[in-house]
Amino acid sequence: MNKFLTLPKTVQLLCFGSLINRAGQMLLVFMTIYLTKNLGYSETFAANCFGVFGFGAILAALVGGHFADVIGRKIVMLVALVGGGAALVAFSYMTNQYAILATITVFAFISEMYRPASQAMIADCVSPEQRPHAFTLMYLAINLGFAMAPMIGALLIDRFSFQAVFVFDALTSLIFGVIIFLFIAETLPERESDGSTDMVSGHDGAKSRTTERVPWHDAFGQIMRDYVFLMFCLATFCVAVVYQQGVSTLPLYLARLGFGADDYGRIIMVNGIMIVFLQIPITSIVVRFNRALIVALASVVTAVGFVLKAHVDTAWGFRITVMVWTVGEMMAMPLVAAIVSDLAPKRMRARYMGVYTVSYSGANMIAAPIGGMILVKYGGSVLWRTCFALGITSSMLFAIIGRFIATPKVYEPTVKPDADQSREEVQHAG
Repeated sequence: MNKFLTLPKTVQLLCFGSLINRAGQMLLVFMTIYLTKNLGYSETFAANCFGVFGFGAILAALVGGHFADVIGRKIVMLVALVGGGAALVAFSYMTNQYAILATITVFAFISEMYRPASQAMIADCVSPEQRPHAFTLMYLAINLGFAMAPMIGALLIDRFSFQAVFVFDALTSLIFGVIIFLFIAETLPERESDGSTDMVSGHDGAKSRTTERVPWHDAFGQIMRDYVFLMFCLATFCVAVVYQQGVSTLPLYLARLGFGADDYGRIIMVNGIMIVFLQIPITSIVVRFNRALIVALASVVTAVGFVLKAHVDTAWGFRITVMVWTVGEMMAMPLVAAIVSDLAPKRMRARYMGVYTVSYSGANMIAAPIGGMILVKYGGSVLWRTCFALGITSSMLFAIIGRFIATPKVYEPTVKPDADQSREEVQHAG
C-alpha cells in the first residue's frame, strides 16, 4: 500500500475527483430507460444515441489530446468538466429527437476531452516505475464511482425525477472542476527559454528533434510512423471489443437462456467486487514481471474467460467465467496506460493518450452492434468463439511488439515536486 499512499498529491486529487465525478456519471446508465420509458422513443433510437456518443468520444479523444499538449492539461480538463456539466443540464430539457442526438454528441465531445488530459497529467507527475500504481489508483476510483452511480441514480429517480439525475451528474462535474481549479497546478512541460529542442528516440533507435510544442501535423505524422504504438492500439482495440461483450451481448445471451435482468446484475457484479478488493494486490504482483509477457498473458486469460461462456448454462457457471476474464482485465489495466506513457515523447503524451483512448471508444461504438448481429444470426457459441479469436489475436500482437514495451523508458517527471518531496527525490525516482 505504501507505493499507492506515497503517490504525488496531484495524482491523489485526480483520483479523488474522479471518484466523485464517476459516482454522478449517470447519463449512459439510465439513458435507455429515460428515452424509452420517459420520452417514449424506440429502443432503436436509444441505440443510435449510444452510437453518436461513441462518435463524439472519438473526436474528443483526438482534439482533447492535441489541446492538452498545446495549451495545457488543466485548462482542457476544466473545459471538459464545466462544459460537459452545462451540456447535461441542457440535455435534461430536450424532447425533440434531433435535439437529443445533437446534445448527446456535444456532451460526448466536450466531456470526453478530459480523459487524455488527465492521463497525460498523471504521466507528467510520476516516474515510469510509479505509473502502474498511479493508473491503478485511477482505475480503482473510476470503478468505485461507477458502482455507486446506479444506486444514487435510482434513489434520485424514485425521490425526484430523471431531471434530478442529470443535474446531480452536472454538479459532480462542477465539484471536480473546482478541485482542479483550486488545488491542482498545470503539469504541461514548460518551454525552454533558450528555444532548445528535445531529442526523441524512435523505437528503432533513430533520433529526431522535436520542438517544445509539436504542431498537429507533425504530431500526426510521427504517430502514423510509430508502428509499435499503432500495433499496441490495435491489440488494445481487439481485447476492448471482447470486454464490451460483457455489458452489451451477455445480458441478451442470458435472456435467451431464461435468465432475468436481476440474474445478470448478480453475475456481472462479480467483476466490480473483484476489482475493488483484488486490483491493488494484483498490481503489486504484475509490476514485478516483464510487461509484454503480462499484457499478452492477460489477453489469453480474457479470451478463455469469454469462450467458457459457450460451455456453461448456470448462474454459478457464468460467475466463474466472469471471474476468469476479470483476472485478465486486472492484469492488463495497470500496465496498458503506463506503456502508452512510456512509448510517447513527453511533448506528445496527451496526443498519444488520445489515440490510445480511441481504441476503447471505437471498440465501444462497434462492439455492441457487431456482437448483437453475430448473436442473432449465428448464436452464442459463435459469438464467444469469436471473442476467443480476438483475444488470442490481441495476445499475438502484444507478443510481436514485446521487446519494445517490456521495459519502461527512463524519463523523470516533468513537473515540480510536491511540497513534501524534494527535487532530488523526484530526480532520483525518474
